[in-house]
Amino acid sequence: MEREYQKTITLSHDQATKLVCYLLLTTNYRKGEREAWETLAAEREEDGTPSYPKAQSNADYWAELDRDLEAIRKIINDAPLTPKE
Repeated sequence: MEREYQKTITLSHDQATKLVCYLLLTTNYRKGEREAWETLAAEREEDGTPSYPKAQSNADYWAELDRDLEAIRKIINDAPLTPKE
């Protein structure tokens, strides 16, 4: 069984805001990558075999990355704002 680890990271409000902004600004890039790989994954040779055998796994990677980054964005947005020490 794979062991799961957790890491606690403290960001300033400004850092968290910039990170969320970056994640939002790059959303369409990730979507474009996923769609491009999905298009390539659908291409077939005359015999029906995939023209790009690794394309589906690349599309899956981009979809998973997008889901993971959206979850991270929600964690950041939902984190309580605390006074600076």
